[in-house]
Amino acid sequence: MTGSYTVERVADAAGLEEAWALRFAVFCDEQGVPRAEEIDALDTDPSTSHVLVRAVDGTVVGTGRLLVDDTPGDVHIGRVAVAARARGTRVGALVMDTLEQWALAENAATTPTGSRVVVRLSAQTQAEGFYRRCGYEVEGPVYLDAGIDHRDGVKVLTA
Repeated sequence: MTGSYTVERVADAAGLEEAWALRFAVFCDEQGVPRAEEIDALDTDPSTSHVLVRAVDGTVVGTGRLLVDDTPGDVHIGRVAVAARARGTRVGALVMDTLEQWALAENAATTPTGSRVVVRLSAQTQAEGFYRRCGYEVEGPVYLDAGIDHRDGVKVLTA
């Protein structure tokens, strides 16, 4: 429990469905991403971790996923979504903090130094300020992903 929210790792199909429902609401309904583009094979890959943040009433108000890349110690955070009613309440920061903790705890040992993880993400340009506040370097050219402007971000975590 963190403040008035609980954080959990998705452990079953029902939890994944809840993550998808929030992502559909945010990315598809609000932002116009085609539903067929929102879910991909990485969602059900055994190495992917999903987080759910719940409000006191049990409603999922935040989610995101952590992907383990092919390079040891490299991970990717994506599909970070916060329900409209919870924006501005630090739920997004809670999602990011949780995914970063998991990334460091579960992936630093795979690097030669055993103490460092590189987190990469694809930030919607409208959310660059949020990712910068979370400590990410957002840089490079703007590109389209699902019809929305994005830029790459990176952050190095150390144990």
